[in-house]
Amino acid sequence: MRWFIGGLGVVAVIVLSAAVAYWALLPPRLPVADKQDQILSGVTILNPGVAPLPNQSIVIEDGRIQDIRPRRADDPAPLCAGCYALPGLIDAHVHTPPRVAVGNQELFALLYLMHGVTSVRDVGQSDGSIGGLARRLKEGALVGPYMYRCGPIIESPPTSWPLAKVVSTAEEGRAAVADLADQGVDCIKVYNELTPEAFDAIAAAAKDAGLPLVGHVPHALKLDEISDFESQHFTGVPYLTRPRPPHGTDFRDEDVNAMGRAEVERVFAVAKENRISFTPILANLSLRLIASDPSRFPPTDGAQYLPAYWAGAWNLIAGHPNTEAAIRLRVATQPLNRALALAARNAGADVLAGTDTLMPWVIPGESLHLEIAALAQAFGDREAALAAATRVNGKHIAPGEIGFLEIGRRADILLLSEDPRADLSALRRFHVVIAGGRVYARQELEVWGRSYRDHFRGGYYAAVMGTIIGWVVGDYSHVEGEG
Repeated sequence: MRWFIGGLGVVAVIVLSAAVAYWALLPPRLPVADKQDQILSGVTILNPGVAPLPNQSIVIEDGRIQDIRPRRADDPAPLCAGCYALPGLIDAHVHTPPRVAVGNQELFALLYLMHGVTSVRDVGQSDGSIGGLARRLKEGALVGPYMYRCGPIIESPPTSWPLAKVVSTAEEGRAAVADLADQGVDCIKVYNELTPEAFDAIAAAAKDAGLPLVGHVPHALKLDEISDFESQHFTGVPYLTRPRPPHGTDFRDEDVNAMGRAEVERVFAVAKENRISFTPILANLSLRLIASDPSRFPPTDGAQYLPAYWAGAWNLIAGHPNTEAAIRLRVATQPLNRALALAARNAGADVLAGTDTLMPWVIPGESLHLEIAALAQAFGDREAALAAATRVNGKHIAPGEIGFLEIGRRADILLLSEDPRADLSALRRFHVVIAGGRVYARQELEVWGRSYRDHFRGGYYAAVMGTIIGWVVGDYSHVEGEG
């Protein structure tokens, strides 16, 4: 009996030690702000693409905009004197770290809010924990943006996405959509190798369920064979007439470079007619060059907040140009991708702002600012780029809920002391961000960001998680590909 009791004691000590070791890996718990009923008085309302409304008051109750009206004499003093009120930024294309990357879900959520991003859409879950994370964010149990999600990506064998929900037939496609709809997803995402039969069934089922269909144009289909679809990474664009890219490849830089003006015009005429929109992910394509040669393409400031092991872990997620010729081709293709974004917009197709976070060196929040800047360069119009990250994204992700400051919508608001239409860097210097009626000062978020940086870059976390991730990564070698 003595030996038995002693054995139980040893087990208890081991379990307790493991629990303490795990607890020490978790970042500090941050206090979620309460929803505040208040009046934001004396602001200039900036809904990109619409004439500004100066000296307005926004009435917020229970996390929603109850009224917008001219400022009254008895309104409270402005929270931010002479400020502009912009809809909270929206990232239309993110991937969230799996739970095994301890604490990173909380870190990513904070980084989004630190950059004024009040809504994100996860378009391909990394594990089954993403549904629970989205609920916590939606219910206000965690500091961060409101999260929409597609659940797992749907693809046919041989799959090019390792975590795909695999279907081969029309019946399996319909069943997959029904299952995901029952799980409460906000969209359906499809991928490269989906069969035409399964795609058609999925598209019809998604439409019946009222769920947007997004993703990669399957290689077995052409743009003129699909409709009511959001194409990511310009997939399908270079392949209206030319052969599909290799298995596992979304599209190739050399195929973009080979497109002529007539081909581009024809592609986007088809897109307009078939109600196809695009999330080009321009900044992503540039940021991956950091992995190619960090001495030539140095990491961004935002990289300081992520654990150091991501530099190696990204090799397991997606590739990057890994020869001098490939690097030069990627650099040469960047202005062509911007030209495609402009051509899509000029043709009347919607262009959304998304980043594809979790891909190499694409930092949450910061990368959306870079994407807005890239779209502004492409369009030659800063306000149009701001519209992509607010009004256009809101129209596609949650119509009537986000992306526009209007009575009845969720109170997601950035208060800025400078006009971002004149200088996009003003987005980084916002005064406060309001997420669903919860008010966070930028300075407070930055203090939290520094504490998280110190935790994730600290010796204990780096030693334990760095070792674990290092075992996983090993001597992994990758090939060029887009995620």
